[in-house]
Amino acid sequence: KPEIGKAIELAGMEWLILDKTEKGYFAILNGFDGKERTFDSDSNNWISSKLRNELNTRFLKKITDELGEDAVIELDRDLLSLDGQTEYGHCKDRISLLTVDEYRKYRKLLPNMSKWWWLITPWSTPVNDYSTIMAVVSPSGIIGNFSCVSVNGVRPVCILKSNIFVSKVEE
Repeated sequence: KPEIGKAIELAGMEWLILDKTEKGYFAILNGFDGKERTFDSDSNNWISSKLRNELNTRFLKKITDELGEDAVIELDRDLLSLDGQTEYGHCKDRISLLTVDEYRKYRKLLPNMSKWWWLITPWSTPVNDYSTIMAVVSPSGIIGNFSCVSVNGVRPVCILKSNIFVSKVEE
């Protein structure tokens, strides 16, 4: 069984278990998903971002092809901006990125990384004339900001269904 704070191998990738929820295990890719990339070409809204689309299609398929279609459970994403704007609301994802609040909550389990990486929290929203600035994590672990067209590391998160960890043969 997975343990919080420990890494596990699934679908040819190493995942760090951040939490156990009633639905399954909340996990983050223990490293980066391939090449660095932009968040989107013109918006800091996760709902319409190119990165969200890619993670919930191509990346999700990598996992479900190996573990089954129901291995990854949908999770609610709160797109509250860093300055408290609620303009973008909530969305549901099967593959996502951490929010600033989740990053703070699980920081003690997350080692520093070699490069900057995306969070899904916008710095602010169009109501304050901010439509492209995103929260990111620096190599030293502090939260900074970059334009959505910048190129950064990607650390997908998801909830893995508990039953995928039950061994087929229990003696």
